[in-house]
Amino acid sequence: MEPKQYLAYNEYLNTADSLYAVSGMILFSFAKYKCDTKNVIIRNFIARAAMMLKAIFRLWEISDYQDAWIIHRTLLDRLFHLQDLGEKDEFHEFDDWSFFEQYKAQNKVKSDHKFKHEAVGWVYDLTEEQKLRIKSLSENPPKWKRPKAESVAKSMDLDFLYKYGYDFASTHVHPMANDGQQDFFTITKLEPAPRFPDRRSVLSNSILASSLFLQQALNLSSFKWRRILWDYLEQIRYFLDKGNDSYKVTFLKLANMFPNTELCEKTISE
Repeated sequence: MEPKQYLAYNEYLNTADSLYAVSGMILFSFAKYKCDTKNVIIRNFIARAAMMLKAIFRLWEISDYQDAWIIHRTLLDRLFHLQDLGEKDEFHEFDDWSFFEQYKAQNKVKSDHKFKHEAVGWVYDLTEEQKLRIKSLSENPPKWKRPKAESVAKSMDLDFLYKYGYDFASTHVHPMANDGQQDFFTITKLEPAPRFPDRRSVLSNSILASSLFLQQALNLSSFKWRRILWDYLEQIRYFLDKGNDSYKVTFLKLANMFPNTELCEKTISE
């Protein structure tokens, strides 16, 4: 878009900080309950998405726009994973697969004659429970496979997230002939510098992705959440579209509610 169609950086930053704070409120709400595997994964995904949004803004502040796009891609990747896990109810399968893959990666280091003497310390120690789980998974390896981002985006009727977010950001993940051109001028401050596209798109798009991610996570969790959270997320997207900052009023209401008022209640027994 043309630069005039974007909002000021500080407006996007205030919105991102607001989303980060609300994510924290939600995480503390999860922490009040003993969560099963599904809800632990959802809880941790929310935390990861919140940190990625914060990282995107920090990278933007140092003019590292390429890495901001790369993290934007990883944010969308987690959105698509969460959608697929929810659709297929494969949280336990995903947990087994993740545990087994991480074990194999660690064991590869321990089995390498060049590095096995370096693979020491608590991180390589296994509990008896973990050993039994590895034995069971070795005998019956997990068959779970990562979803295809394009297919999931289409199933969500949000294929633009793939085309203009995930796929576009892939051009920053993989080397291109003009890699680092903007970085060259950022570092050297030499003039005249070429004209580069307005980079605020990664800020706007990342806030959008974060709001969709948080909404999806709440929908998939085993909790009944207060309606005000959905109002807030809807107003975040209205802000991106129209520049209306009514979300700030709702955010203040949430801040005043928390932590004295419960934001959720458990609806599904473990």
